[in-house]
Amino acid sequence: MKRPNIVWLTSDHMVWAHHKRLTGYPVLPTLERLSAEGLTFNNAFSVTPLCQPCRASMLTGQYAHKHGMLQNDGLQGAKLDFDVDEQLFNTPMLDAGYRMGYFGKWHTGVERTAEDFGFEGFSCPGYGHPYWTQEYEDYLERHNLPHAEVTIERWVGHPGWEGRKIRLADFDKPYESPYQLMEASGVLNELESHEAYFLADLSNRWLDEVAQGDDPFCMRVDLWGPHHPFWVAEPYLNTIDPADLPPYPTFNSNLEHRPQNHRDLLAYRREFDPHRNWDDWSWYLARCHEHATLCDDALGRILDRLDELGLAENTIVVYTVDHGGALCSNGELVDKGWMMSDETMRIPMAVRWPGKVTAGSTSDAFVMNMDLVPTAQQAAGAAVPVGTDGTSLLDLIQAPAETAWRDDIMLEHHGHYGETHFQRQLRWGNYKYVAHLDDLGELYDIEADPFEMRNLINDEALRPVLTEMQNRLKRWMAEHDDTAADANRLLAQIEE
Repeated sequence: MKRPNIVWLTSDHMVWAHHKRLTGYPVLPTLERLSAEGLTFNNAFSVTPLCQPCRASMLTGQYAHKHGMLQNDGLQGAKLDFDVDEQLFNTPMLDAGYRMGYFGKWHTGVERTAEDFGFEGFSCPGYGHPYWTQEYEDYLERHNLPHAEVTIERWVGHPGWEGRKIRLADFDKPYESPYQLMEASGVLNELESHEAYFLADLSNRWLDEVAQGDDPFCMRVDLWGPHHPFWVAEPYLNTIDPADLPPYPTFNSNLEHRPQNHRDLLAYRREFDPHRNWDDWSWYLARCHEHATLCDDALGRILDRLDELGLAENTIVVYTVDHGGALCSNGELVDKGWMMSDETMRIPMAVRWPGKVTAGSTSDAFVMNMDLVPTAQQAAGAAVPVGTDGTSLLDLIQAPAETAWRDDIMLEHHGHYGETHFQRQLRWGNYKYVAHLDDLGELYDIEADPFEMRNLINDEALRPVLTEMQNRLKRWMAEHDDTAADANRLLAQIEE
């Protein structure tokens, strides 16, 4: 039997949870197409809602407390780069005879990129951005396109820049320029100059090449969007009316019921950003959703190329995101900070495998994006390394009703912005428990309170539920060697 090809599509930082059931959220045609043609997971989560630790987990299949990239960019003593001889998920797949491609955002170290670990393709060190690379220059020349230029609409860091045009390639400090522009939005001069279409073009050129051979392949495509800054071009520009976006239920919350670290994050955000009313934010949220649609369209071109090359029938396609985004939620927050709210934790995930996965099916199983590592390895007939924390979804996606699966799940966070906030989250049934080191815990009935507005941690009627969830969390931590000093302190506080 011919082994399947694998295409793993990953967007970055999608503002998604809850928004789909509120008015004004855009249809994402590529995601909808894969959902209609495959299986949709209703309970998919980010293993850690922060770029570098999550991305490292999606390359190793291990929790952050194992691979060591606890925060972005080596902050607070976190590991900055993979070791030179690190075994990533592609290693056993290469041994099994697969060609391995990686195109796009890397953000798992500044010394080495995907190509240094045996992938073919294109990536940038650090957070990166393609606009100053030779590959991007070559792409523009091939298609007779102008350099990406944006007219700034909003930039919190430089409020006097509204209306100014900037050429993205002129920001010549690769590790700084994305951060300089984070809280920004603008009108892009040319749709095809956007990095998402550049990556789709590189990916499709690689597909054209591998289609000429007989080797199976696995290709991962990691967009930089729809992470802010939100650069949007026609025909997606102004397709969402901010008036159609109702105020988010927790937009004005002061988070009195939350841990102190949540209120500290909110105070930081409000000091940084002067915008306070919904009109300011609904306009920004509209740009965010338009950006998501643009990125989704670019990924759709890869599905189209699979069809054109006759590869779709024997290819597993996965569409997911590294983590969510807190834009307009939890007291006017943007980005994700160190909150483990569902806005940052819940992610879309759909899997298509013609003839193997039932079209239009859904699953309520608890899954996380780290599970995709052993899934790809098992599908390739490759070895799943000892010490892998994720669990292969291969049986679950083919026979959801017959496959025994976990009834709870552990997720983790270690902080952001150079601050340490040690947290572990346990999901079980309708309940969500977050244990915070040296801070108030959180307990929510997500079915009754999806926006997490009533913290039940001190509700005596739910003491048996809390105890059960704490015991389940302890088991997860023990089974996955979560035994560092802070982990042990957290366990001791739970016992108290």
